[in-house]
Amino acid sequence: MTGSTRRLRTVPLALLILYTVFIGLVTLTPNQMDTGPGSFIAGLLEFLASHRVTAWISFDILEKLANVGMFIPFGLLVALQCGRSRWWVGWVAGIAFTCLIEGTQATLLSPTRFATISDLVTNSLGAGIGAVVGLVVMRIWPPRMDRVPVDHEVR
Repeated sequence: MTGSTRRLRTVPLALLILYTVFIGLVTLTPNQMDTGPGSFIAGLLEFLASHRVTAWISFDILEKLANVGMFIPFGLLVALQCGRSRWWVGWVAGIAFTCLIEGTQATLLSPTRFATISDLVTNSLGAGIGAVVGLVVMRIWPPRMDRVPVDHEVR
């Protein structure tokens, strides 16, 4: 593995680790995000409701969009780490990770968190979108080959 290829694999791996920790902190802490009056989410929903184009976005829709959006980078980073031939692992890893999250919420965090099928579906959809985006990126942006000619002649 050349130095540039090693760097290209190391960056997505580091981002993947950090992003996985981020998802864990968001989804596996005992308390949910504050949605009460005066919270960021309440302010955002109020702002969206005040505009005709976005007035249709309710809390449920915003939550589903956020779930999809949260797992797109995860699927993308896993796909980039696995490469073109195994891009689909980003989707499978996203499904496995969301099953782990929802299972933990249903068992260990059940007094304060709620595991739902819609979370499983939207998280998996986001990971799948991210994995496909990763495949497209890898097809459009092929790995850089070293321009140094190799001397195959034995002397």
